[in-house]
Amino acid sequence: MAGQERRRSRGELIRERAQGEFVGRREQLSLFSENLAKDPLSESDPADFLFSVHGLGGVGKSTLLRQWREAARRAGALTAVVDENDVHGVPQTLTELARQLAGEGGALKGFDKAVEQFEQLEREQAAAGPDPAGGDGAASLSSRVAAQATLGALSMVPAVGAVTAMASSDAAAQALDRLRESARSRVRRGRSADAAGLFRAFVTELERLCGQYRWVVLFFDTWEQTGRHLDAWVRELVQDGFGPLPVNVMVVLAGRDELSERDWAPLRPLVNDLRLDVFTEAETRALLAARGVSEPAAVDAVFQLSLGLPLLVELLALTPPADDAPTVLEHRGDAVDAVVKRFVQWITDPVQQRTVLACALAPQLNEDVFAAAAPQEGRHLWEWLNAQPFVSGHGDFKQYHA
Repeated sequence: MAGQERRRSRGELIRERAQGEFVGRREQLSLFSENLAKDPLSESDPADFLFSVHGLGGVGKSTLLRQWREAARRAGALTAVVDENDVHGVPQTLTELARQLAGEGGALKGFDKAVEQFEQLEREQAAAGPDPAGGDGAASLSSRVAAQATLGALSMVPAVGAVTAMASSDAAAQALDRLRESARSRVRRGRSADAAGLFRAFVTELERLCGQYRWVVLFFDTWEQTGRHLDAWVRELVQDGFGPLPVNVMVVLAGRDELSERDWAPLRPLVNDLRLDVFTEAETRALLAARGVSEPAAVDAVFQLSLGLPLLVELLALTPPADDAPTVLEHRGDAVDAVVKRFVQWITDPVQQRTVLACALAPQLNEDVFAAAAPQEGRHLWEWLNAQPFVSGHGDFKQYHA
């Protein structure tokens, strides 16, 4: 209410606490915060609108995106984030982005209407069933009947009968199938254009939201997977392929690899490319100190075993290794595997141990998959498992972070 301090929510307090516990990446945080304060239309120093964050698995890309998202929120931006659990195609991705944007910025009625039309069209296409013609070159039954009837009738026509007598009814039937398929293809092309209509509706909503917020920031995590569906679409989006994109839309991509030189060549000068490296020894020590690990031998062992990967530092902060850590790593080979095994050894509850190991077999977890994979006595541990530091993801799906 006017004249009164705005009430803060529990979620805001939780995010502030997480921000206070965040260690490292100060340079990247400052860069993004400073960019949010810039004018996208400035001729001398315009704000960047396209970021690509890349680095090894476990180096902290998803964690940095969460911090960037909080920085954007504090700057008054409207934000949405998707990862591989949300992305199964462009329409599904836009639906999830729109859901999040609507949660903060109000209903996107124009886009919702476009989604209804698109889904109706999909239902109609599914009801139409597969094409009747076979894929082996044989004509369909209906075309054979039609061809035979037509040739039979034409054979009665003077001067035409001699030509039709030499004509093959099978060849005519196949030609009729090709004509039918051509007509169906034209219909499908016309219908598939409705997906472009969905994209245009999304951009129209972005334009409306950009009139209300300083920035609208779209985060795309795990780009090595989500980019398979979205790479071409994002490139077309930022080049006004679906209508004029407002200048205060910011796009952030995060994945293991750099963007394709060939595909992104025209946009490369506009991409702010950030490679995340492993933690330095000083950053590792700072993170361990923040987690209450200060004994010199344990700190040295963590730094050697973790290879500077923030995820592994976090795990080892919970289960500080013994002095033989480098030897253990050398024998086990895979650092992530070694740390997860070590972490499991420090779980004293045997049911929790068995549950963690059983669920490691599933590439992705939701509550249903968990119920099927977990031992009977551990099926009440879904919330507990989600709270473990080696489990990541948002929404319904989770996975062990590597």
